[in-house]
Amino acid sequence: MNLSLPKPIIRNQENQTEFRWKTFWCLLTMFVIATIANIPHSRAVKELTSKASELENSSILQSIISNGVTSLIIGSILIWIGLWVSAKANLGAPLIVEKLSGKPFSEVFNKKIVFASIFIGIILGVFILGLLKIQEFILPIGTAKAKHPSAIPNLFASFSAGITEEIIFRLGIMSLIVTVIKYIIKTKKASNRIVWTGNIITALLFGLIHIPMSSNYFDQTPIVIGTIILGNVITGTTFGWIFWRYGLIMAMIVHFISDVVLHVIGSPFG
Repeated sequence: MNLSLPKPIIRNQENQTEFRWKTFWCLLTMFVIATIANIPHSRAVKELTSKASELENSSILQSIISNGVTSLIIGSILIWIGLWVSAKANLGAPLIVEKLSGKPFSEVFNKKIVFASIFIGIILGVFILGLLKIQEFILPIGTAKAKHPSAIPNLFASFSAGITEEIIFRLGIMSLIVTVIKYIIKTKKASNRIVWTGNIITALLFGLIHIPMSSNYFDQTPIVIGTIILGNVITGTTFGWIFWRYGLIMAMIVHFISDVVLHVIGSPFG
């Protein structure tokens, strides 16, 4: 029985250039839909925290329009920059590009890669849950200030984060860092060391950006901050590795699955 991972996806630079605009529109559509999909979770968070009064002045329709317009503008900028720098870093969204080039679905989405990504997402989610249980036993994080949303809003949030955060952090930031390092050291090809450097720096930023989100539930103590950063650095590094090896779509799948295990099935914080 062969338990080795599928081989990395080979990027076609010519196709990435030829289908850049079509890839842009595909990703922008995904970004806008995913942003709007997070509305149930964001409203649930406000209902359970001190921000409940904000809902009185904002209907669901207003939230859809506001989030839709904002994501359309911000997404356009981020995705265009991301596609430009990711092509230079030999990263990007190869599966979308290959599908747009006319290849059949079964050929583009290799079953072994899809199943491997799902499996890695499950293992990652279970691993983080286990670490949180150990950490809670050794260094308790404390009592939450507010309840967490239920499974359904968390499911929407998992779907949203899997798409939007991967576009922002992996397609955008990680690709940008790799490209900048390549420019600084004047090399045409991104070595493993360069990609891992970009991956780890991006994962650290990924951890830092999640700190303010935790303030809805916990006081920002060193234990809370350390837990948030460590957990997100581990997951972020894994997402970056998958992005490098199998492309953006597979990184989205791993992110979504691990979030479902962690926040929908596991719900470590109640």
